[in-house]
Amino acid sequence: MEDFEDSPALDAGLLSGAQAVEHYEISRYGTLIAWAEQLGMKQAVQLLEQTLEEEKKTDAALNKLAEAAINRKTA
Repeated sequence: MEDFEDSPALDAGLLSGAQAVEHYEISRYGTLIAWAEQLGMKQAVQLLEQTLEEEKKTDAALNKLAEAAINRKTA
């Protein structure tokens, strides 16, 4: 990180890491929802679906940021 301090490349790298985490979380929540549905845990399904939507919104915001600014600066 020190090598790329104050560089758009550092921002792009950090952003891609954050996006990877979001994608992982989205996939995990999808799995948990499927399991909760099979177990008849309706309240858990609702809570997990709310959290999944929050994760999708965060991912969309990160994509928008990457496309609008960070990736263009590093190219």
